[in-house]
Amino acid sequence: MTDKENLSREELRADRAAPARHGALHRIAMLVLVLAVVLGAVLAAAYLDLSNFDSLRRALSYHKADAASENTYSYDNDRTNRFALLGDRLIVVSTTRMSVLANDGTEVYAKEVKLESPAIAVGGRTAAVYSVGGTALYLLGEKGLVRDLSAETGGGVISARLNSSDLLALVTDKSGYKSSVSVYTAAGERAFTFNSSNRYMLDACVERSGKHVAVVTLGSENASFASTIRRYALDRETAVSECVLDDSLLYEIGSFGGTLVAVTNDRFLALSADGSLGGSYDYAYPYLRGSTLGGADFGALVLSRYRSGSAGRLVTVGAGGNLIASLDTQRDVLDISAAGKYLAVLYSDELVIYTEDLSEYASLADTQYARGVRMRDDGSAVLLGSRRGWLYVP
Repeated sequence: MTDKENLSREELRADRAAPARHGALHRIAMLVLVLAVVLGAVLAAAYLDLSNFDSLRRALSYHKADAASENTYSYDNDRTNRFALLGDRLIVVSTTRMSVLANDGTEVYAKEVKLESPAIAVGGRTAAVYSVGGTALYLLGEKGLVRDLSAETGGGVISARLNSSDLLALVTDKSGYKSSVSVYTAAGERAFTFNSSNRYMLDACVERSGKHVAVVTLGSENASFASTIRRYALDRETAVSECVLDDSLLYEIGSFGGTLVAVTNDRFLALSADGSLGGSYDYAYPYLRGSTLGGADFGALVLSRYRSGSAGRLVTVGAGGNLIASLDTQRDVLDISAAGKYLAVLYSDELVIYTEDLSEYASLADTQYARGVRMRDDGSAVLLGSRRGWLYVP
């Protein structure tokens, strides 16, 4: 066979093989295109649902049993129970016991404790469990005990608060002083201490930057009581700023949207970057029934027109102290909880999940006599009864 004939046969084989190769490439391209269209449709559906991917996250994260309320957390019926969510774990603390429950209801960790007045503060990856006025202080993670800080509590814990980076601000009684505040790193190392001789410190929190701690003190100004927010740099014991709130009793301090915010008996306020008073929202109704600072960029208040009764107003406020939305209600509010872009409101007859502008996102009529609720940032919520908690997935 000549070289010319061999060459012709090679060219013929190549021509016959080419269509098959091109066909395979065409099929692969079509498959990629179909997958892209399907993914685009899913993402578009999620976007239209709430302009985010939360509905898609829930669809991928939760088993169908969750939507049917079959995924439950079981715990002892104790009127002293306190609850908090840490990731997908439920922390349950009473006067005698603290435990961490996994998302499938199994008990990951438990410890017998003595907490006369139990309280929980949640950070990023840890939660502080302590007794108000007592000396016990524990840091819990999703798998259980991370650190026992009971030796650091002096004469008793006044408040403990974690920021999103797990920096702990601890206010305690201290012999020889009215009170003391210390800041601990996520590794448990003390980074700052200030002892007050002339004012009582009630609360404190480390700002998100991790460079300053804001401390709430109670004293008198011009013959009347006043709450003062003082900010300290962690490398010095002299206040870098102070904001005096005349005739106001400060209930809670925290931060969202990168801003330091506070809830008092008569207003919600935000501090400017220099520590001075920024915007504020004066309550439309005089009685504060509840508050939460858990939203990503908002807080929520439950206000009442009267000392008793159900006539009230639900309010959301922004990081600038601005009113976002308000909603009048004639129903009893049992509990509220905010996380991410959502606010869960447990009424006496229904659970309603709102967005920050108080548009209704989801609701559940059969709350099975739940007494509390904890919101998750993906739009799901944990309802809390006397003996069990269960996950509600919209």
